[in-house]
Amino acid sequence: MPNSPKNIFPSLIIKSPFHGIMSSKYAIIEFSGRKTGRTYKTPVAYVRDGDRLLMSTDSPWYRNLSGGAQVRLRLRGHMVTGTADTVTDPDQSAAILRRLVDAIPSYARPAGLAREEGHVSDGEISRAVAEGRVSIEVKLAAAS
Repeated sequence: MPNSPKNIFPSLIIKSPFHGIMSSKYAIIEFSGRKTGRTYKTPVAYVRDGDRLLMSTDSPWYRNLSGGAQVRLRLRGHMVTGTADTVTDPDQSAAILRRLVDAIPSYARPAGLAREEGHVSDGEISRAVAEGRVSIEVKLAAAS
């Protein structure tokens, strides 16, 4: 949940001068609630793919991004903007989750993914997507 106590520590690190410890793999995404207009901020694991950031969550905040939403991110110590949307294709969502787990091995545990012999199986990835884990793609705005 955005702004929850479990998100305080990562958020503090990412916002601090010590952000380099985490900011190559974690960012803070900021978005507006569709119904309330309230601003939410939450730390997220990401993988960069050119001008896109790929991420995944099982928290309900992703609903605010469905259909496209303007977001701000604290990315590697800088504020950037972009357009976020949920990934609706299960195969594409599974591919994004696979990239996250392969790039950030420690991500498997908080994502609720079981490891066998140090590896997350494709079946485990598919199970997580089928059970509601949602992938998100953020297209970054061009730097001005």
